[in-house]
Amino acid sequence: MQSFFDMRISDSPGRIVLTVAGELDFTARSQAAPVIGPLALTGRDLVVDLTRVTFMDAGGLGMLLRLHERVAAGGGAMELRGLRPEVRRVLELTGTDGRFPQEARPGHGTTGPVLDAA
Repeated sequence: MQSFFDMRISDSPGRIVLTVAGELDFTARSQAAPVIGPLALTGRDLVVDLTRVTFMDAGGLGMLLRLHERVAAGGGAMELRGLRPEVRRVLELTGTDGRFPQEARPGHGTTGPVLDAA
């Protein structure tokens, strides 16, 4: 059975927003690589909106980690937004939740620097 995966890229001054939907797994990683690779090296900040991600495995996590490294190497910063409990749990279990700046969770304060929404 094939999993659902979709990405949308929107551009605004100073940053790029990558909106991901569906299952962020090994299959999605291979589909996304040619598209998101060049985004990481623009020197601009990248916001990854995971609000519509329903599943993430090691392949998806690996993609986020690699993307984070490439964005930083290019001089930008990367932030995760819209983490569902399932996705947040993967980050917590692997000890990688602290590697990614994340938006504030209601009632929890920030877990890292948050990019200005303006």
